[in-house]
Amino acid sequence: MLIMKKILIADTLKDYCVQNNSFLNRSGITIFTASTNDEILKIHREQKVDLIISKIDLLGIQSEALYDTIRSDKELREVAIIITCEDIVLNRARCTRCTANAVLLFPLDTAQLHLKIQELIAIAPRQAYRVTLKVSVESKFKNKPFLYRTDNISATGMLITAEIREEEMLVKGDMLSLSFYLPDGTRISARGTVERIIPQTAATNACLYGVKFIDLTPSVQLAIKMFVNKELSYKRSLSIHSDTTFDK
Repeated sequence: MLIMKKILIADTLKDYCVQNNSFLNRSGITIFTASTNDEILKIHREQKVDLIISKIDLLGIQSEALYDTIRSDKELREVAIIITCEDIVLNRARCTRCTANAVLLFPLDTAQLHLKIQELIAIAPRQAYRVTLKVSVESKFKNKPFLYRTDNISATGMLITAEIREEEMLVKGDMLSLSFYLPDGTRISARGTVERIIPQTAATNACLYGVKFIDLTPSVQLAIKMFVNKELSYKRSLSIHSDTTFDK
């Protein structure tokens, strides 16, 4: 069953959060935006969002008052909160009073921001991974395998791309058989369904397809998780912004 998630983002932060091919474009995620703290409170009352991403100095009522209202209301309090601010002692103190789950300082590290969003709404983290894979569509094209390329991967699915003829294009709901290798030589055989389609463009003549894995064996799921976590841990260790976040 598809789990729906609702995320409320301050207007000025949307470009940091929602980028081309971002995991926030996946099916099952609804994005709301607000330009003031008053709008954040209004939308959260109406929608009961899962995550709020905002700035400490957003217009409207003071942020401390906003989040005190949210945390004091039993119908609103179960929400994760990410607050951003300039690296000033006063701002960091204000963020602490807002009982945020995470505070990120400017200049924002978008990779760090995306990882924190994934963590707080329990979306499986994805890792960019480009390799050729064989894909056959069950009960279509006489089960003939086609060569695609992976774009990224997680333990729940992957983004694949191919320059193909129009008559061979996949459609939402297609059931796929997938075969590829991880960098350590582990062969992955899996099945998945097409959940999302990003149409081809004149520049690339290629389509991107969001594929959701189904019935992964525990060993295959673990292999993918270990690969993704290893790569993301390495990237975090290299981040020069590693000291610009603190969690509640």
